[in-house]
Amino acid sequence: MKDFFVHRRGLRPTLSFVIAIFLFLGATTPALAGKAARVQIGFMAAPITPTGQYQNVLLNVIGVRINQHIGAAPTAGGWQKIPVPPGLGGSGANAELQIDLNSLQNVPQLFNTASVRTEPYKIVQLLLDSTNPGYLIPNCPKSPPAGGNSSDGCINYPIVVNNPNGITFSNPDKSVLIPTTNGTLTSFIMQVSVTITNFPIAPGGAYTVTVAVTPVTNPVTGNVTGQINVKPGTGTGTSPGGKLRKLSVTAEAIGSNTQIAMARIKPAGGNNCPPAPGGCFTLTLPAAGGLNTSPNPGFGTLYDLAVSGGAATYAAARLPPLYPGQSLTYNFTGPNSVTGNQTLGNITGQVNDGCTAGKFIVGATLQLLMPPNGGTDNTLCMSQATADQCVTVATANTDNTGAFPLPGTPTTPPAFENIPALGKNSKGYAMEVTAPGYDPLFVQALPGTGTNKKSGGTCSTDGGTTFKACNLLMMTGFITGSIPIVPPNPGETDSVQVFAEDHGTNNVESSLPMPISVGSNPNNTSVNFTLRVPPSIPVGAFDLFASTIDFYQGVVDPYQGHSIVPISDVPAPSACATVTAPTPIDPGQVITCVGHGSITGPVAVPNLGSSVVLEKIDPDPPLMDDTDEVQLTNSIVQNQPPNTTATSNYAFCAPADTYEVQELQLPVPSQSVTPIAMASPSPVPDGFATVTIPAPPTAGGPSPTPTPGIRCPTTCSYSGGNGTCPGICNQVIEPLPPMPTATPTL
Repeated sequence: MKDFFVHRRGLRPTLSFVIAIFLFLGATTPALAGKAARVQIGFMAAPITPTGQYQNVLLNVIGVRINQHIGAAPTAGGWQKIPVPPGLGGSGANAELQIDLNSLQNVPQLFNTASVRTEPYKIVQLLLDSTNPGYLIPNCPKSPPAGGNSSDGCINYPIVVNNPNGITFSNPDKSVLIPTTNGTLTSFIMQVSVTITNFPIAPGGAYTVTVAVTPVTNPVTGNVTGQINVKPGTGTGTSPGGKLRKLSVTAEAIGSNTQIAMARIKPAGGNNCPPAPGGCFTLTLPAAGGLNTSPNPGFGTLYDLAVSGGAATYAAARLPPLYPGQSLTYNFTGPNSVTGNQTLGNITGQVNDGCTAGKFIVGATLQLLMPPNGGTDNTLCMSQATADQCVTVATANTDNTGAFPLPGTPTTPPAFENIPALGKNSKGYAMEVTAPGYDPLFVQALPGTGTNKKSGGTCSTDGGTTFKACNLLMMTGFITGSIPIVPPNPGETDSVQVFAEDHGTNNVESSLPMPISVGSNPNNTSVNFTLRVPPSIPVGAFDLFASTIDFYQGVVDPYQGHSIVPISDVPAPSACATVTAPTPIDPGQVITCVGHGSITGPVAVPNLGSSVVLEKIDPDPPLMDDTDEVQLTNSIVQNQPPNTTATSNYAFCAPADTYEVQELQLPVPSQSVTPIAMASPSPVPDGFATVTIPAPPTAGGPSPTPTPGIRCPTTCSYSGGNGTCPGICNQVIEPLPPMPTATPTL
């Protein structure tokens, strides 16, 4: 199932795909000598051809490069590379980033920004991993395939790219494609299209494809511009570690620490910018369109701005929606100015488990928060209920010993090593600490400003009365339980994962740190688990679901063939306490091999705030539980108008079973209105259907004459050890709102 094995980034609300804008620009490539221009690359995608239904169209990108010579050979000089952003997808020459073209058909995804030589560039090349360029994952076939088991769906099919001269684009008239000037950012959004030229002839075989790139000519981004005035300060302008971060403006997805893009400050130079160290900035950002009705020129995308670095005080802003082709202006001047020449300090420490002595919390996230747009009420940033009204101005993470911050780079210190000092009577910065399975912790933090770079600062957990070293404790609770399972056949092993989410939502709070391995012992009829959960969630209860990690031809399959077991409305434990989840007793509440299938269909009149969630009913809910649907995963609505070949479809791969699909809708942001916080999606009243994926036919058989030739074309084998297994999966087509009768295609 989608995203089942990915931890949530933190405990603040998960953002809609439209508002969060599939980003990867967490850091930009540093400037190099002689490289005075900057180029920002983004991706959009065309539907795959020939037209088909695919869960995912995945490409493994290692970079984009540009050249001023239109006929430049791959080994020629003059190529300027925009690489994978630092810290994502590996390191150095081996770094790569996987993108899903299905998610990029309406809104662009930023890739990275890099410094390049100031030249008129005439050719662009997309670079894919030469040994593993990507995968196609088709939905299940609409009808029994003529090729036997060669057309199964919901499994990984590798691709072979047939572009002997590389994946390049240049204008037919040989004119300039990407103009650049000194000190200026140029944004280039390319549309990536994949055309299938040969289909696989065996299960798991390769598709042969050609990949093309072309410039996106219609508006898909907007600009945010403004000025920053830096007032003179009276501090030292130095940091404990001796290195300074540059003054910059960062665009973040609203209410999160998710960085979309970062802008340098361009000082005065005949352009009405404030004098150095202040200046002007320009950010080019993805903008959600799709709506062409009054009064909004599109759906709109919501951003926060954070000003940091340059030995200046922090500043933050929350913006009204940004639309394609639009330019917003926000000035950090007057009362919103920052003050420079600050004495800088650091905040260091350790995050530990408050229930288990000596247990470090690895991968915790720490964020300094402040109210936007000149606000001064820091109490908003100190509560789980209102923290999303604040903006993140600095972020740190813990290492394998729970210590923070992680190191920076040779040229850029970590943000928590460059924190402006506060006055003697200050109650500190508002700092939020989050980790999966733990309650968010809100503390007041004062940076240390001693000459020792490990001076570390102090923190208060009692409202500012007592400050001491930032050795922080986070609270957790536990849910234990047992889930029935049919043990696998001899020689096989099942891996089971359990997830906890806020009751009635798909907001995943935690999962097991490692899947539970279940062997073929016939006495292994249940999976016993203990799950760490945050005890103080506002809804007061959790939904659980258990699924498996299955393999197809020895490789992890993204979509499993075992049934999913939901458990609804489990009360939240007290801090450090344990609650036992009810053991499922319904005969259908057993993890067993059923084979997979897919559900797809069009959504009527969607917009870029539409999505669809897949749910499964708990047949044995607690008494008085009026929400027994457990949400499993969600799907965007792909390829919407105004695309010329719009299908507006959603798609799920799931084990053969009965589910519910529910359309959700985010409210359309109001034009020119700055939101207080990110809104939550709501169910669409008529956008609901119950769907049953039929079990696939039986395949395989005893050796030495199995039918089909590969013993099990799907992800699991039936119990009994006779070599049978699920055959080619089935697809169900279900429009939303539903037609009178859903149509399974067998």
